Amino acid sequence: MKKITLLLGVLVVSAIFVIVFTSENNEITKINVETLQNKLENEEITLLDVREPDEYEGGHIEGAVNAPLSSLDATDLPYEKDEPIYVICRSGNRSAQAASLLKDAGYTEIYDVSGGMIAWEAR
Repeated sequence: MKKITLLLGVLVVSAIFVIVFTSENNEITKINVETLQNKLENEEITLLDVREPDEYEGGHIEGAVNAPLSSLDATDLPYEKDEPIYVICRSGNRSAQAASLLKDAGYTEIYDVSGGMIAWEAR
């Protein structure tokens, strides 16, 4: 009985370790606009603006790449799968969808900007 209990304990701990270890590599992290601003000021980052072209042309963050969600092909982007990718839209809805597409395509370090351009312009 002790061997079965010990074996079950080891299996449970192993399963938890595998789940935690693998989920950390494929998470979508939400960040606020203050964190994004800090990143932009201190690092060279890839920022995808997933709004439509007319929205993007109406005002965007300098250096942001327009990649409209309506035509986004996450499997055809020119970025490395382990490269950090920041995603923004108008309010945070489309960027969350785009981040999920990126995750499904194998990107491992994705940052979704909470509040989107509305929050960016209000800061």
